[in-house]
Amino acid sequence: MILACSGVTCAREKITAGALQLTVGWGEEPASAGSRNSINVDVADASGAPLADPGARLSVEVSFGERRVTLPLLPADRQPGRFRAGIVPTRAGTYAFHVTGSFKTDSIDITSACSEKTFPCVTDPADMQFPEKDSSPAQLADWTARAQPRIDQALDDAAEARRLSFASLALAVVALGAALARRSRRSRKSG
Repeated sequence: MILACSGVTCAREKITAGALQLTVGWGEEPASAGSRNSINVDVADASGAPLADPGARLSVEVSFGERRVTLPLLPADRQPGRFRAGIVPTRAGTYAFHVTGSFKTDSIDITSACSEKTFPCVTDPADMQFPEKDSSPAQLADWTARAQPRIDQALDDAAEARRLSFASLALAVVALGAALARRSRRSRKSG
């Protein structure tokens, strides 16, 4: 089941966990790669009324493909039953949230993934940029990673060229010294 927020464009997935109703989704929508966001989890009773539990221990494992990170879900200020984990999603695409922990006497172990039926997936910020579309941090990171081997090779080539120039300079000094010594000997012989 999806819960739509009034006044703003957002969608959440509602999941029943024992006697609890959990509502899972992004804090800011649309979620955009490279922008600060949060994972929001609201805990309510069967009727939808928010529940408070100061001793609640919840965490969320965020996954993107094979990559995973576990973050603590912290209580939101002055909002009973709302928990947040701050995150900056760095790539556009499909994210999944695995929420675990305990709330009052209930154990929680649920998973929710973004989709058209749950909550929106992370978008590329270029989709919203105007008048020009700038490279995203992810695109810049990918470009830098691809360029790094060429940069390393250029630095190695420059270091080798420097060594060769010093060797050439040393040879030139030796040759100049030899030429001056020959000239000095010829001057003495002719004089």
